[in-house]
Amino acid sequence: MVSRLKYNILIMFIGIAANFALTFLVLLLKIPFLFMDSIGTILTAVILGPIYGAFVGIMTNIITSITIDYINLHFAIVNVLIGLMAGLIAKKYDFTKISVSFISGIVIGIVSGVISSPISIVLANGVSTGTVDTYIKALINSGKSLAVSTTIGTLSAALIDKIVSSLLVTIAIKKIYFFRINK
Repeated sequence: MVSRLKYNILIMFIGIAANFALTFLVLLLKIPFLFMDSIGTILTAVILGPIYGAFVGIMTNIITSITIDYINLHFAIVNVLIGLMAGLIAKKYDFTKISVSFISGIVIGIVSGVISSPISIVLANGVSTGTVDTYIKALINSGKSLAVSTTIGTLSAALIDKIVSSLLVTIAIKKIYFFRINK
């Protein structure tokens, strides 16, 4: 039997690895409107709680800022908040229900999009190192301001990404026994 500490460390490692690998894959394949940089954060938060999710979120952004693009460090607070929100939602509601994960994805997407937009505008001139940047540039080229274009693009992508991430976490928890051991 795996000790509680070892299990928690392994889940956090899986969360960070999933965030990193899926972020890299989305960038490599240029999948539009997805970041997939917080699916492991959500997974960890749902299984272990909000503090563990927040830890995975900040560690992910530190690692991706070193290995993929420094800009990711600016968005660490967003990933921390995603972990806190997902963990708190999972404590109160049954995240194995599709309806709960879908609504959670909407809530997390709106909050993360609203927080990401000004960070992107102020610290990164509208850039997020994501596939949404092309959409944001198209909005700017259509005559919309940087603030409006970044907000529309970031909020749209955050909503889609967090809904997909939350639903995939629910499926993973339902289908992979190891993720239910702690419950």
